[in-house]
Amino acid sequence: MKKFYYLFVLGLFFSASAFAQTGTISGTVIDDATGDAFTGVSVVLVELQKGDPSDIDGNYELTNVPYGTYTLRATFVGYETFETQVTVNSSSTTVNISLKPTVGAFDEVIVTAFGLSREEKSIGYAVQDVSGDDLTLANESNIVGALAGKVSGVQVIGTSGANIGGSSKIRLRGTNGLSDGQPLFVVDGTPINNRSFSSSTRGRDFGNLAGDINLDDVESVSVLKGAAASALYGNRASNGVILITTKGGSMGENQPLEVNFKSSTTFDNVYILPEYQDEYAGGYTQSFIPVVDPVDGQTYNTLNYAADESWGPKMDGTTYRPWYSWYQSDVDGDGTSEYGKTIPLQSNPDNVRNFFDTGLSFDNYLSISGGSRNATYRVSIDNKQQTGVMPNSELDVTSLGFNGGLRHNDKFISNVRLNYINTKGSGRPPQGYSPGQGNAVQSFNQWFQRQLDMDMLRNYRATDGTITSWNIRSATDTRPLYWDSPFFSIYENVAEDSRDRFYGNYTIGYNILSNLTVEAKVHADIYDFVIEDRIATGGLEQDSYSIAKRSNKEINYEIGVSHQTEFEDFTVNSFAGANLRQERYNSLTSSTVGGLSTANYFNISASVDRPNVSSFKSDKDVRSIYGTTTIGWKDIVYADLSVRNDWSSALPEDENSYLYYGISGSFVLSELQFMQSQNILSFAKLRASLAQVGDDIGPYQIQQTYGSGGNYGSSPTQFVPNSINNSNLKAAISSDYEFGADLRFLDGNVRLDLNYYNSVREDEIISLTVPGSSGYNTAIVNAGEFTTEGFEVQLGATPLSTRDWNVDLTANWATSTSTVNKLADGLTSRQLERAYFGVFLFAREGEEWGAIVAPGFDTDDNGNRIVNPNGAYAIENNKDLGYLLPDYTGGFRADVSFKNFNLGTFFEFQKGGQFYSITKMFNAYSGLGSGTVGDNTLGNPLRDPVLDSNGNEVTSVALSNAASNSGGVLVEGVDSNGNPVAYLTEAQTHYARMFGVKENWLYDASYIKLREVNLNYNLPQDLLSKVSIKRASVGVSVYNALLIYSSVDGIDPSAIQNGTTGFSFWEGGGLPGTRSVSFNLNLSF
Repeated sequence: MKKFYYLFVLGLFFSASAFAQTGTISGTVIDDATGDAFTGVSVVLVELQKGDPSDIDGNYELTNVPYGTYTLRATFVGYETFETQVTVNSSSTTVNISLKPTVGAFDEVIVTAFGLSREEKSIGYAVQDVSGDDLTLANESNIVGALAGKVSGVQVIGTSGANIGGSSKIRLRGTNGLSDGQPLFVVDGTPINNRSFSSSTRGRDFGNLAGDINLDDVESVSVLKGAAASALYGNRASNGVILITTKGGSMGENQPLEVNFKSSTTFDNVYILPEYQDEYAGGYTQSFIPVVDPVDGQTYNTLNYAADESWGPKMDGTTYRPWYSWYQSDVDGDGTSEYGKTIPLQSNPDNVRNFFDTGLSFDNYLSISGGSRNATYRVSIDNKQQTGVMPNSELDVTSLGFNGGLRHNDKFISNVRLNYINTKGSGRPPQGYSPGQGNAVQSFNQWFQRQLDMDMLRNYRATDGTITSWNIRSATDTRPLYWDSPFFSIYENVAEDSRDRFYGNYTIGYNILSNLTVEAKVHADIYDFVIEDRIATGGLEQDSYSIAKRSNKEINYEIGVSHQTEFEDFTVNSFAGANLRQERYNSLTSSTVGGLSTANYFNISASVDRPNVSSFKSDKDVRSIYGTTTIGWKDIVYADLSVRNDWSSALPEDENSYLYYGISGSFVLSELQFMQSQNILSFAKLRASLAQVGDDIGPYQIQQTYGSGGNYGSSPTQFVPNSINNSNLKAAISSDYEFGADLRFLDGNVRLDLNYYNSVREDEIISLTVPGSSGYNTAIVNAGEFTTEGFEVQLGATPLSTRDWNVDLTANWATSTSTVNKLADGLTSRQLERAYFGVFLFAREGEEWGAIVAPGFDTDDNGNRIVNPNGAYAIENNKDLGYLLPDYTGGFRADVSFKNFNLGTFFEFQKGGQFYSITKMFNAYSGLGSGTVGDNTLGNPLRDPVLDSNGNEVTSVALSNAASNSGGVLVEGVDSNGNPVAYLTEAQTHYARMFGVKENWLYDASYIKLREVNLNYNLPQDLLSKVSIKRASVGVSVYNALLIYSSVDGIDPSAIQNGTTGFSFWEGGGLPGTRSVSFNLNLSF
């Protein structure tokens, strides 16, 4: 018994001694090239999977390491992996680490689906990164607009700078299917809504929701273009994904507090306007109208004030009575009446330009960030106050951001990212073509008089309270006929909007093992939006008031498990997760009917008749499971497999589940032994992928529902929609494959990336026309097959890099073709959209997507235009006029640095595509455009009378039979027998006829634009150190610097957004292009 006792005690002693035999490994990590301390390096004992990141001084420490021999590994992106054997046989062991840069630095990290960071060489599909710094260089506030031209295969349809806070649209790889879908935006793992808001009656644009993202908070943007890249995000990612990573604090010992302040002042001015004629005044004929003034009995020359065209008298200085001289009271506010005043009839060439103001915005941004060994934080606030170039337009945006993380212990972490945005707008301008009032710019370009003095229109209310207008009915009746003063419309008929938005996420993570982590996340995107629209009493339109409230909430509950392991020459990284998405949308709209019971009392209770009230509510849930695995072999071969299954509440129960997948691989040729001996091709990777993605529908499309209609007298109404819903709908499916190569030469100083893709979309969910005898107009069905294929090229070079100089050049180019393989059974053509005045966009079986059809010139077999005997071009109805989408798009950037100076220029271009211009059509029809004046082929003014050889005034005459002093527009072609003919046709008649020939107003959408120019100066460090400033820079930037080439004057093809379905194939009533010049100050403490 005693022996057993002694043995037991002896065993405890040796066990305790063995348990106590642990030590600590510590040391410093430095950059081998510079000798500087290295922060954030992962230092791990491979056998124990025990690690610690180096702190701000490069120090690391691994404690409680049992005695023994281990492999110590240190890794950091862009540096060679460090490995050494270390034996722990004492309480303290020191191992200092020196990391050598990888030749060419080809181990860049790319953020992919669900925020997974991966080495770029391991990715088997096309992903392109844009740094946050590149997005903020030109002070463009909308992230979509800031991406224009910077990513191959990405087409951005921008907006005029006159449209403060306006929408920008983005299209990845053309279009696939019948919809013009937008990609999914994801910020720090949170899917966010990018819906665009506009008013249905006046075309006011309240912006796209991705514009809420504060670009100064953005660290980087990754564009996932293909299905393999975006499959893990589910049905909303069928058009690609824009992944946005925001800035955060740094974790480590003694992390310093960093304060960043940025201030910019921006001036906006109109720089693109149509070319107007300045020879003829308002009216329908070139004759003055004599009018006897009843006050003094004298006869005066007058114009046809009621005409809203400019076919009137020549502006040659003849004295006449302007419109305001017929008002009895003071019109311009100078204290004296203008009644009876005469002035010379002369041009006002800058009258339209004088309508606009100089826009001014102030943007102030502040961020504070820091951290400790176990915590990080970053707080930011930004405020932008803007007045637009459109009078009475204002925007105020305040953004708050918080990003914080906490490492509770070696196992447990948590992170929170919160963003709040408050947007307040007033006087956002109407835009787009409308037959009625509201859009002043539409009036200037389509219905106006060229002699008008804009300053006389500003004070639209005379001293006696009369509301004045240039478009009076006659000299004795000063009520407006068609148009109020543009300033009345801008200042009195005003919309105000307010939006509160919150988005962000909360994450908790637990390290079950050193290589096994589980995370639970909650993502939220919530907004409330209110729009109030008022039409003032006293104008041509009936006074009214409306208020619309929109609220949307999307919550995502997510759980995921990630695992990493290595064995022999293989690495395996896996991730699996599940998600529940809940979408809740509500809207409530109220509007007055029959006018306001009290003048300018803007309240629903002031409605003369029973107000219209409508509401809508929709709920949708999607449950998902997904997973991905990446296998790597010797840093040479990588293979990926991603799978996701969604269950959507919007689809029928027996069809609500759909599975999709992504398979991709990459082969890093430059890692092969035989490639190591050459020094030309520094890095080479081949990649390929195959994937399939499903696409869902909105709620309430499988069963019939009732809708709310307008009032019937004093009673509300409901109606059955005219579309047949379909209980057998299923998800549309897109199947993609792509091949690519990433090649880098001369240590990365020359870079080339090539990519080919092909996507086939089947079972598109579309609305088809059905016979009226069914009681419906349309039916929702699965139908069609569409193919999109294209090439993408990215090229970069650093031709010069010295101590003082650095030159970086980057270019991208992409082409895409979308083809309609099949529509529904028995259907070979489907109308996508109809523009005003009979121009159509079609999807037609066997053709390129987006065929434009409209009345055009009738031609013979040789393409010669046929001219009728009356001097008018013959018209072919429903003529095929080409296709919408461009042949190719691209961009080029040049950055030059010399010591502390940095100069950057960015060019954007597009070749091909077409658009229909209502502006140019009306410019001609109404006699406003410069093309309606000048000399004809005989050297006579176009607007002079057309005279035959006998001196008779006629509408049209054969050129061979015209008098030598005849006016008129030359119309030439062939007759019905193919014989050459030429006529002179009276100008006003000719352009009225050309109004019906829509082909004449179809333009090539090609352009070359100097999008951005920026010049910055970094203040010297020796100067800053004296005032405790870490970094400081000043600079100037220009956005929309110059439209170098466009096929049509006065219109920017890159900013055409009209169209109810987002296809943007016509323009009319759009706001003018603006140029922005910003002065910037950046400070870091």
